[in-house]
Amino acid sequence: MTQYCRDLTNEEYASCFDLFKTISTEWDALSNWLKHVCIPGLGLGDSVDILSIGSGRGDFDITLIGLLADSCPQIMYTAVDPNYEHNRIFSKKIRNFRPIIDSFRIIPEPFGAGTVGGSFDLIHLTHCLYYIPDRKSAIRSAYEMLKPGGSLLIFHQTALGVNEVQRLFMGRVKGDEKEMFSAHDLLGIIESLGLPFTFDILISDLDVTDIVKDTPKGRQLLEFFLEAKLDGADEALLSEIRGYVADNCRVEDGRYFFFHPGSIFWITKES
Repeated sequence: MTQYCRDLTNEEYASCFDLFKTISTEWDALSNWLKHVCIPGLGLGDSVDILSIGSGRGDFDITLIGLLADSCPQIMYTAVDPNYEHNRIFSKKIRNFRPIIDSFRIIPEPFGAGTVGGSFDLIHLTHCLYYIPDRKSAIRSAYEMLKPGGSLLIFHQTALGVNEVQRLFMGRVKGDEKEMFSAHDLLGIIESLGLPFTFDILISDLDVTDIVKDTPKGRQLLEFFLEAKLDGADEALLSEIRGYVADNCRVEDGRYFFFHPGSIFWITKES
């Protein structure tokens, strides 16, 4: 009988995600996109009302606030996330930004219709739609909460990179593939809603040298890729996964880089 690996706990996932961020160039690419493409194109005035859906521990939010502060003197920020520990960490981080934020609140609930009142100039969902069961309803609700001329940004993984590993191996590791959801699937939802959007790609990669060399750090990164605790996993299967990753890398100075582009959907509400 096949022994499948269990899901990561919230704490294990958070630890793996912290490690994942250290090997990814996506965060720098996203910051540059915000600074040079997004913020100049938003057409914001002296104030902005922002909603962050699935804010996590606020890493993206802190970056966004810091970039907006130079051009927008009045920032009102609302975050929605059901994870109390993440919210505690985000609240602690935000204290350093209090001088440039006029109001800040976190709603500790899953996002859905009626979770948040009011309307917003900018709403973003940053790598969180994987964990929202009714994605179509969430996107529709977010769009309806935009002010006229407001923008909805959705940052999501493409079908390349980590999603390729999940598609090929997650079923064999965990016995299911329910977590897989790429920009291709998201495109179908947005088109079915009839929302006007533009699409952009963030060129980024992952330094997966530790995965290829099977270090303890590499094992933890592979757990993030597969969203599974790999204790007791079939070693032949893990070797096969490492081989696949290595075969699809570019190699520079003995280090292995795995192409992992990100996607950006930018939806604007008509004035």
